Amino acid sequence: MAITHRKRILPAALALAMQWKIGGAFSAPSQVAGPGGSLPRSPSSPRRARAATFALGATAYTPVFDFTLSDPATKQKSASSFERIDDAIMGGISQSSLRDAPDEPYASWSGVCRTDGGGFCGMRTLPFAAPLNATGADGIYLDCRLASDDEPERRVWKMTVRTDSSRGEMVYQAEYDLRRATDEAKEREGSERGDDWARVEVPFDEFKLVRGPRLMPDGPKLDVTGGIYQIGMTLSKFVMAQSTTELEDFRPGYFDMRIRRIGFYDDKGPSDVAKADASSGNVPDTLSKEEAERKRPLLLRILLPGAKLFFSEKANRRRSAMRILTEERGLGRGKAILFGVRSRKRSMGAFPSVMKTLGILTVDALRAVVFTCVKIVLVYPLRALGAIVRTVKRMLGMKIKPSMRE
Repeated sequence: MAITHRKRILPAALALAMQWKIGGAFSAPSQVAGPGGSLPRSPSSPRRARAATFALGATAYTPVFDFTLSDPATKQKSASSFERIDDAIMGGISQSSLRDAPDEPYASWSGVCRTDGGGFCGMRTLPFAAPLNATGADGIYLDCRLASDDEPERRVWKMTVRTDSSRGEMVYQAEYDLRRATDEAKEREGSERGDDWARVEVPFDEFKLVRGPRLMPDGPKLDVTGGIYQIGMTLSKFVMAQSTTELEDFRPGYFDMRIRRIGFYDDKGPSDVAKADASSGNVPDTLSKEEAERKRPLLLRILLPGAKLFFSEKANRRRSAMRILTEERGLGRGKAILFGVRSRKRSMGAFPSVMKTLGILTVDALRAVVFTCVKIVLVYPLRALGAIVRTVKRMLGMKIKPSMRE
């Protein structure tokens, strides 16, 4: 499937509801069935026709994560293999999660994507205990349905793979056209309401090396011969481009994508590797969160506790609520604080509300002081050093990585 997206630079639409009381390796036999679990009847497109036959050269689909009801243990393990990676890491307040839907043939990736301070929601597997063998596959496929609305084109949907164990900020990503896949599913002859599961195919050839939402110039092509260490998905307001580019008319707010399967596809039919790996019938093992933390580079393990202090999701939400009250409702900072006291008073009483507010103000003030000191002592000098290094490299004609701030 050709992956196409228009790159737009106009600002994304901002819509933020105020919240004051927020506490803040193949695994199954290869198949050629349709995304709903049965063979499509009289398919109209060439790709669907290939997928619907058992003839030589038919596309083979091999699930890695299966959220259908075919095997309860597989369904549960598939859902527990993922973790969230939302924009809280960059000061945002979006929230999402992948949850098993009991007694339903899917898992639900749902949440609220907000543009204030961020603008993306994501989920990814925990690191695989052993690299996932994708030899012979042509790409990743996804059987899904957007249940929350019918405007997938107003978000940027991305698939992510990692081909090393570094867990650094550079990964391989590809955008996919959920609108097109959804329309094809609805147009499929014989498709009835409730059976229009979209099948998205993301070729490995479409993946590009990125750092955050930005393409890395002249980055190496994706090579999966050494195995895949993580698979993930992202809903974002950022279009993949060399400079930070936002999708025009981005739709923030609630979303719910229901997922049946994530796996590999092979346009040439089942490969020898697929046949061998499928015989195990198991979801790939992942590291536990504790094991994954221990495998992080030493520098990250040192810096992460401080990063969590400065980018606390509760603090991010308080800042967002304060911005709404002061900038959009015209309240002074003192009146906005009193508004918070009155809001908490209804649930915890007057004295506890006042004490909690004083505690929050004290912690936020200390956080601001420490953060300012860290910027002066560490961040600004490192930025200056980085700028000098990039300038020297440019003068020498060497390739450089673009700054995340450019």
